Amino acid sequence: MRTSSVVVAVGLVLGFASGAAARDAGPRYDVPPGYAKCRGVVAWNGFFKWVSVRHATCRRAQRFLRAYAIAAERGPMPRRVHGFRCTIRYWRNGEGDIYASRHRCRSRRDVVRFYGMA
Repeated sequence: MRTSSVVVAVGLVLGFASGAAARDAGPRYDVPPGYAKCRGVVAWNGFFKWVSVRHATCRRAQRFLRAYAIAAERGPMPRRVHGFRCTIRYWRNGEGDIYASRHRCRSRRDVVRFYGMA
């Protein structure tokens, strides 16, 4: 009984440690299941890239990304553009500066997902 408790405890510790390490590892430029990759769709001189869409076309993503880039030039990263509401995940380096971001913008069923890379 005692041996199985130790094995479970060690397994939990290793599971939590690997989960924390995965979260801190930095961005993964992936295309989630159900999304289509939009090759060549970039904006803001290539700062926004690695675009994928769900229930939207790559052409719509390109138009949206251009509008997003124009809005981003005026201030902080926008949360609402062209009927889309966006959530943003930032990654920071050791000094606390942002070096990457993942944006997920949704308008009804349409989703546009992209990365910003400094």
